[in-house]
Amino acid sequence: MKQDITAAKVPTVMKNWVVKPGDEVSKGDPLCYVMLGTIKRTVSSKFYGKVIETKFAEGDKIPGGEIICVIDGTEEKSNELKPVEPGTVVQVTADNLMGPSGLVKEWYKQPGEKVEPKEPILAVAVGKLTAEVSCPYGGTVKEIMPDIDAKVNKGDVVASVVADGSMAGPELPKPKVVVIGGGPGGYVAAIRAGQLGAEVTVIEKERMGGTCLNRGCIPTKALLHSAEVYQTAVNAAKAGVKIPSVELDWDGVQKNRRSVSSTLIVGVEGLVEANGGSIIKGTATFTGPKSLTVKTAYGIKTYEPDKIIIATGSSPAMPPIPGLAGNDACIDSTGALQMKKLPKSMIIVGGGVIGIELACAYAAFGCKVTIVEMMDRLMPVMDLELTLKAQKIMEEHGIEFFLETQVLSFEKTANGSKVLTKLKSGEEKVFEAEKVLVAVGRKSNIAGLDLEKAGIETERGHIVVNDKMETNVKDVYAIGDCVGKIMLAHTASTMGEIAAENAMGMDEHYDESVCPSCVYMLPEFAYVGINEEQAKAQGLKYKVGRFPMQANGKSLIMEEKDGWIKIIADKETNKILGVHILGARATDVIAESAMAMKMGATVDDMINTIHAHPTVAEAMKEAAMAVEKRAIHFK
Repeated sequence: MKQDITAAKVPTVMKNWVVKPGDEVSKGDPLCYVMLGTIKRTVSSKFYGKVIETKFAEGDKIPGGEIICVIDGTEEKSNELKPVEPGTVVQVTADNLMGPSGLVKEWYKQPGEKVEPKEPILAVAVGKLTAEVSCPYGGTVKEIMPDIDAKVNKGDVVASVVADGSMAGPELPKPKVVVIGGGPGGYVAAIRAGQLGAEVTVIEKERMGGTCLNRGCIPTKALLHSAEVYQTAVNAAKAGVKIPSVELDWDGVQKNRRSVSSTLIVGVEGLVEANGGSIIKGTATFTGPKSLTVKTAYGIKTYEPDKIIIATGSSPAMPPIPGLAGNDACIDSTGALQMKKLPKSMIIVGGGVIGIELACAYAAFGCKVTIVEMMDRLMPVMDLELTLKAQKIMEEHGIEFFLETQVLSFEKTANGSKVLTKLKSGEEKVFEAEKVLVAVGRKSNIAGLDLEKAGIETERGHIVVNDKMETNVKDVYAIGDCVGKIMLAHTASTMGEIAAENAMGMDEHYDESVCPSCVYMLPEFAYVGINEEQAKAQGLKYKVGRFPMQANGKSLIMEEKDGWIKIIADKETNKILGVHILGARATDVIAESAMAMKMGATVDDMINTIHAHPTVAEAMKEAAMAVEKRAIHFK
């Protein structure tokens, strides 16, 4: 049967062919290499069979989705292992290399040594990967051929074995795993399942990477990085660097954001494929407990895999407030990342993590930002003491706050939008800006999956799972934002690993009790464990240590002296209960505390760990010492 091999969904350039018409190929064999910008990508065969035709010469531009190769073949391997008589000399070939060639890394067996069927006898390094070559027959090694570090091509004879009559049994079919969604939960699940031997298909309706790479974590941080660089340039004279004219190039900011996301998306696609996975662009719906239909640009496909992992993520929630729908001046977080020009003013409805991060970015670019929040505080998940300090820092940078303020309606104007609100006093107040960002939370993406046809249980708009990421339907798992736990990319990735491992027969459990959370504001804010309000509410006996970043040498050098580190510890056991950091590199430094808490470390353990100088991290040791009232560089 003729099978078409198509190029990537985006334009590429042909680098070189590995095969030619008439060559026999196996599923997973490299066919050619293409260049996507400066990135070299492998195009592999999805079939067993013979190459009929190759298209495009070296250097040719390949339109996205174009057919580049035709193979006469099938998805299943037809040849079966046949028994041989004892004493027969069989050749061992390097058929399973993950590339056209590699270098001999290590011989596990020498001539005269016994070998069992399928026992590895040779390791071949293919780039950063290692392939083990084995013989399907048992016997005695007669000869080994290439030397260490010698080049081996795929299909080369590398050894011979005198068979003893034993042979490997028929290979069991690989478990088929379908992952719905290619975000940080889905693609990690796909890679892990592939590592464990599954045949994986990822169904993604848009671009791989999900919200994180396309509309969330990565593009937001790219925007913040541009804002930080801009502010550094504007204030460079303080460090003795005079820049005559600093100009913000908004088109360049947006180009950088897109470039960073695209680079990571291509990398994710390559990793899924390198681990044996395939990616289908389409929309999946359930037709039964373990059956799916997928609507693609080429028609409807049906799947009945052994296991299913749902990783459909979340999207911005838009409240039913009058005047919001159809108001093009009102945007969600996705719209806030993709604006064609920098607005002069912005109202942000919502003082949570998303609203605060984008507020800091746009304020740094020179936009007048006002935050309207219904609650009496910002970022309710963060420590209140440090949140109040963070608010003061933001106010010093020109961001205005109206807390305990209810939004009543929106109204489109010639230059943007009005926002009618009710203040704490009961007085109504109208705000007006070019853009209004509505950032009041996110909702799980489960509508349209037809979960009821599979009998999958949901609760308050989320899929119900246990700590093994299992749904109530056998062999169906769910991970990430669609299960309604902590909605973070790194929790989704962790859930993805656990779901994949359990789908492949392991027994792993998800525990988010020690999970760091980060706010990429200016300065950064991060925490792990409980905050002081929670410690009080739980009636814990605790003690607190605080250390200001202005007493940290590295923070002063970087001109990021705002902020504090706060450690909460058990009064009796000295175990660390929570760490909260407001300041430079907080989102990096918090990892030390997460590791310490996961291992049940005490304040003394942190104090007795030598920290490098000058670093931001050494402020952590000082905060631990402050718990014991013995900080060196702060009184």
